[in-house]
Amino acid sequence: MLKTVLLGLSVGAVGLALVLPTYAAAPVKIAAVAPIADVAGQIDASIKLLDEYLASNDVYTQNKKKVRTEATIVSVLSQAVVESEEKGSVAWNAAAADVRAGAISIADAKTYDDAKKGLAAVNEAHGGKKGAAASEHEWNKLAKLGAIMDAVQSRSGKIRGGSRKKADSITDAEVAEASGAATVLAVLELAVHEDTHEVKKKEDTPEWQKAAKEFQTQMTATAAAFKKKDMAGAADGWKKGNTACNACHDKFREKE
Repeated sequence: MLKTVLLGLSVGAVGLALVLPTYAAAPVKIAAVAPIADVAGQIDASIKLLDEYLASNDVYTQNKKKVRTEATIVSVLSQAVVESEEKGSVAWNAAAADVRAGAISIADAKTYDDAKKGLAAVNEAHGGKKGAAASEHEWNKLAKLGAIMDAVQSRSGKIRGGSRKKADSITDAEVAEASGAATVLAVLELAVHEDTHEVKKKEDTPEWQKAAKEFQTQMTATAAAFKKKDMAGAADGWKKGNTACNACHDKFREKE
């Protein structure tokens, strides 16, 4: 009788596992990608920009692409907070999944009113109010790959410009800006690593993910180098990251 019951429970558990979705964590521990305080700081900055871009319908209309870019950054980086081993230091960590959910709704919004509703949800969660959003979320479903690439472009100039500075001439504000931009790119690349829909041949997936991992590693190193005003290290990391990025584009971007 006991064996029958146990067998029934085992079969039921297997059936439930087949029905319920499973969610993969980030391919790299968040602590190895960036300090969570730096990640949270970049989320704060992007939310501030969203407040500006959604101040009115006219401002929104002029900045639709920027709205999607900043919302994309918030959605991906918020998932990093959700999964971080250090998230206890982020005041709103319990509501990080709700920040993510609100940001996704902004990125997907077709109208100013819808984007504004998403922003209200983001600000409420960013203020610490926990909602119903689940903590689990697939990294390859956090944002559209095209939007992530736009976000990468939006921050690349800050890194490029900073990497050309000398240690005795770069200001603290420029250090913070360049380091923060590299942190954003490092975390965004976790989503790129998991979103392999552009890979047409399954056997090429490891090459895509190797390039993404290399870019993430170099952006992590670049951010750290900037913070130490190690300008040679920052320039080297940026160069190596670009090499990985360009190789990936050459391999996978469709020829026009």
